[in-house]
Amino acid sequence: MDFTQFIPDIGSGFVIGFVIGWAAKKAIKIVAFLIGIYILSLLYLAKIGVISINKEAFSALLGNLENSLLVFGDKIVGLVHSLSFGTSFLVGFGLGFKKG
Repeated sequence: MDFTQFIPDIGSGFVIGFVIGWAAKKAIKIVAFLIGIYILSLLYLAKIGVISINKEAFSALLGNLENSLLVFGDKIVGLVHSLSFGTSFLVGFGLGFKKG
């Protein structure tokens, strides 16, 4: 078995994983910030009496979002199938997520 055939997969998997990991962490930070600002604005408007918040419907919305994220995660796992590409992708993703 010639291991040199796996070098392009390992290199490209690492680079792609690093970029995706870095971008994912940046995107998570931006989304968390925007969600925080949105929730704070809703709480402020509820406090001054402009709106009223239906807490049961809000909790159900968050539950639906969680289920959607889990389904998306299952689909991503299916895409990373090759051992040489997948392993280097995960290492690159971890380092990119750490550096992001």
